[in-house]
Amino acid sequence: MKNHDLIEALAGLLDIDTQEAGSLLKGFFSAMVTELLAAQKLSIKGLGSFTVTSIPLKKKSNTSGITYTPPCNKLTFDSRISGTDDSVRIATLRLLMNPVVAERLAQSLAVVFANAVKQQKEIQINGLGLFSLEQGLYRFIPECSLEELLNREYKNLEEVVLPHHDTSPVRKESKKLRYALPFSVFIFACAVLPFLYYWQPEAILSSSTAKPAENKVTIAVQRETIPVKKLPTVAMNSQELSTGGVADSVVLEKGDYIIVLETFRLERTALKEQARLHSKGLMAYVWPGSVNGVQYYRIVTGKFLNRNEALTYIKSMPEKIAGSIYIQQVIKKGILHGEKGL
Repeated sequence: MKNHDLIEALAGLLDIDTQEAGSLLKGFFSAMVTELLAAQKLSIKGLGSFTVTSIPLKKKSNTSGITYTPPCNKLTFDSRISGTDDSVRIATLRLLMNPVVAERLAQSLAVVFANAVKQQKEIQINGLGLFSLEQGLYRFIPECSLEELLNREYKNLEEVVLPHHDTSPVRKESKKLRYALPFSVFIFACAVLPFLYYWQPEAILSSSTAKPAENKVTIAVQRETIPVKKLPTVAMNSQELSTGGVADSVVLEKGDYIIVLETFRLERTALKEQARLHSKGLMAYVWPGSVNGVQYYRIVTGKFLNRNEALTYIKSMPEKIAGSIYIQQVIKKGILHGEKGL
């Protein structure tokens, strides 16, 4: 029988039979798991403290590439009590005991647990984990089922490895990633969407010089010192980049080139950025895409006959805009709309 010694000790302290003591212990263990999942922390006198710790997304770079490890929740245990003992409250609220009975049970359990830990006896807590002596070390091992429950929001997320690329004629530099603490799978998906698209383009454009970062593409194009007023005017098949007299859509033919300014997860954010660029005199279009069912939106501008024309125009753009863009070639004919963004 699991926890036989604990049940015998608890029955003796409460002066009840072992069957009733076994039911009390099982019910208390179940209430412990419920409380931990709800409060993310738990302190039990005689055992110690259990805490759920959130580990954010990790980025590691080495010679083979950049590895992104998804966020996760991890259960940690400390043999010391953190804060007050939760035993009485659990017995009262979770097991519906009156305060006097709950206090007596909590005191008895504290004695039983403390003696078991001192004697390094095995304690099996279904749904939580196991206290046991292994290789001369008495420690707590969480159950796999509990780890799965704690990480249900990150289910199916796997480690992503992106190799380095140095073959592009345009030098690329990545800005430092800035991540808010991820609370859902969508935030993480947003962080890696541009990378995934770079490998699996599924819409009308394919990347030729891109190396994206977090929730927007942050690719710097190396510039030469060329005065703006000496640059040639770039023809774009009657589609001007300034807002004056611009049609609400641009037709992209296969083989054309276009400049991608930024990438966003939310359409409303992309539309706000589009409006801001319009106010600055730059005509921009919103191009939606998706990877593995996750939608995202790119801000694009221009239409060029070749790559050199796009690069020439980039050199004439303000630093704040040109510092986070890249060039894509059209692989399929399509139409981008300016005001509607679709």
